[in-house]
Amino acid sequence: MSRRFFELILAIKRKCQCNEEQIQEQLGLTAAQFHGLIVLDEGGEVAGCEFARRMGLSPSRGSRVLCSLTTAGYVATHVRAEDRRTIQVALTDKGRRMKGRIADRMTDCESRICDRLDHSGVRQVRAALERLEAVL
Repeated sequence: MSRRFFELILAIKRKCQCNEEQIQEQLGLTAAQFHGLIVLDEGGEVAGCEFARRMGLSPSRGSRVLCSLTTAGYVATHVRAEDRRTIQVALTDKGRRMKGRIADRMTDCESRICDRLDHSGVRQVRAALERLEAVL
């Protein structure tokens, strides 16, 4: 009997989560810091509420993640001059370096996956994952 579609998704999620936790541990990041750094763009600023939306968090929970990232020196925040209720967030040099280290680890992980597939298989898996993300 074949496994349910959802069971396959959960199995993949567990394997990815193990890799993600390993990267977090290697880099000394909490899960929230890891995800917060991933959603920030390297060269620009984002409003605090947009940061929370990208992370899928409420504004108050997003604010706590920003506080953790600020305390660690990965992001800098400032109040927007034209709207003092809005906080702008940007990566610091330290944050950009850490984001680069995360990207390197993610590339290593992706390479381990892709090395086991031929070029056609990589395209098929990528297309299937993009489709799955779109329908979820």
